[in-house]
Amino acid sequence: MLMAMMGTVSVQAEEPDLTVINKDGALQVQVGEPTFKHTLHYRKLYEEKPFPDAVIYYYQNGIYKIISQGEDHFGLYVLQGKFSDQSYTIRYISMPSRDWGKKTAYHQLTFVDGGDRSIFIQNAITDTGEQISQQNGVYQLENNTETNAANPEWSADKAIK
Repeated sequence: MLMAMMGTVSVQAEEPDLTVINKDGALQVQVGEPTFKHTLHYRKLYEEKPFPDAVIYYYQNGIYKIISQGEDHFGLYVLQGKFSDQSYTIRYISMPSRDWGKKTAYHQLTFVDGGDRSIFIQNAITDTGEQISQQNGVYQLENNTETNAANPEWSADKAIK
């Protein structure tokens, strides 16, 4: 009878933070589950990074990894729309890396699925405020099956065929 009067109390265990400072003072981020990947082929390139092909691996908690002939770094992204929409925009902030002089960079890519031909338009700004000339190209969207985000490395077979 006392139990019926007290009601039921539910206690949920608190989920651990995905981003923490470890005991050595380093930022540690847990990468989420893989979702999608874009394979990009640039038609118009940034002169300082003349790499025509790249692959971006996306993870469900907003982490991405990009690899190309000259890039290999992680960052954060926010998706406006859905990967399944005819057009959507993704905003990226790269984590400090050698790729960007140990600093960050901001990119915005808009993807348009044209059926037989899918294109993207890219705008970017460096941490100094320099606006990089607009870039563009074609892309393929596939499922990301890479569960270990540290694994992907660039190789020519990753380019759009």
